[in-house]
Amino acid sequence: KHTSNGEDVITITPEAREKLHTIIASQSAAVGVRVSVVRGPHGCVHGWSLEVEGERRPDDRVFTYGGLELMVEPDLVEALSDAVIDYRENATGIGFRIDVPDSVGAGGHGGHGGCGNH
Repeated sequence: KHTSNGEDVITITPEAREKLHTIIASQSAAVGVRVSVVRGPHGCVHGWSLEVEGERRPDDRVFTYGGLELMVEPDLVEALSDAVIDYRENATGIGFRIDVPDSVGAGGHGGHGGCGNH
């Protein structure tokens, strides 16, 4: 397990950090939040997800943000470089958004998803 200040990899806006703290505090078994890749049928990156986690996996990279633990599989760390996690409540919707700049990683596909001709 690697623990570090996550600011060098992923940015979490103050709004997202506050909402994630609230969600984790409301769930007694929660230890942190996992960032995962959403893949299509051919392994293509279709997006990213956040999930409340009850335990760390032995190979997780764990990044801390003022007491908030963000868990990432080791092979996704490079793909999440310079990612921004935000939370918004406005007229167009409520929820988290994960913006991942184009990068190499996550199976060789760029961070925004897509599969070429699949």
